[in-house]
This record gives sequence, C-alpha cells and structure tokens, in this order.
Amino acid sequence: MIDRRHIGYRTEPTVVTVDRWRVKLFCQAIGEADPIHWDTPTAQVAGHRDCPLPPTFLKAVEGEHASSAALLGSLGVPVRSVLHAEQAFDHLAPVCVGDAVTVHRQIVDIHDKKEGALTFIVVDTHYAVATLPVARSRQTILVRNPLEA
Repeated sequence: MIDRRHIGYRTEPTVVTVDRWRVKLFCQAIGEADPIHWDTPTAQVAGHRDCPLPPTFLKAVEGEHASSAALLGSLGVPVRSVLHAEQAFDHLAPVCVGDAVTVHRQIVDIHDKKEGALTFIVVDTHYAVATLPVARSRQTILVRNPLEA
C-alpha cells in the first residue's frame, strides 16, 4: 500500500536546456518528418524564433528533471510493478530548441481500485520558460499490487 501522505509531494524545480540534437533524434525515433523541428531556417520561414518542439518532447524534458522511475523510487514502488497508464499535455506557449525549461512535478492523487489490487498515482508536471508557464501535463501511473495469500 502506498502511503497517502505522499500526496502533495513536490520535486524541487530544475532547469533543462533543450538540445537541438536530442530533438532531432527524438523526431527520428517517433517518425516525425517535418524539418521545422530540427532545421532553424525552415522554422524561421514558418514564423518561429527557432525550432518548435514536437508536443510530446516535453516527456523527455520531464525525464531529465525527475523521471517517473526516480519519483516512484522515492515512494518505495518497484518499477517492475508499474505501467504508464496515461499522460496528457496542455501547451500554453511555444517551447523551442535552446530554451531553458524549468520543471517541477507534484503528486496530486493516489487512489486504489479493484479492492487494492491496483493503485493509481496521478502526477502533474509544470514547465516554464523564464518564469512564463509554457505547458503542464498530467500523468497517471498504474501500480499492480501483489495479491495477498
């Protein structure tokens, strides 16, 4: 059973600078073929100050701050018993290559289902550039609890 006192736990903010090469590799990995994400002249012709991030690249930024595995480790939850159940992003402003993104995460809920066989941990992540909020995400992590004999 995961202690509910962890609800409200918040990581200390850290800054992650978005690296152009990592964005290009990410695009290759997900099959994103639009050069607007890794070619500055293409991005500028399209009206961007630099290459805008693909929407889900913020998951990589989050992982450099405090990965879900690290967060679960702080709760004493073994990674082998979890599934990434869901994650949604709200984009509030563009984030581009070279931006220094401040990230912090907070556990906002922990609840059980199936008579305790499953525990859901809900984590909000906040992203800002120069104190301006640029995005937030909500992730639900599913923990499969061992059955009692």
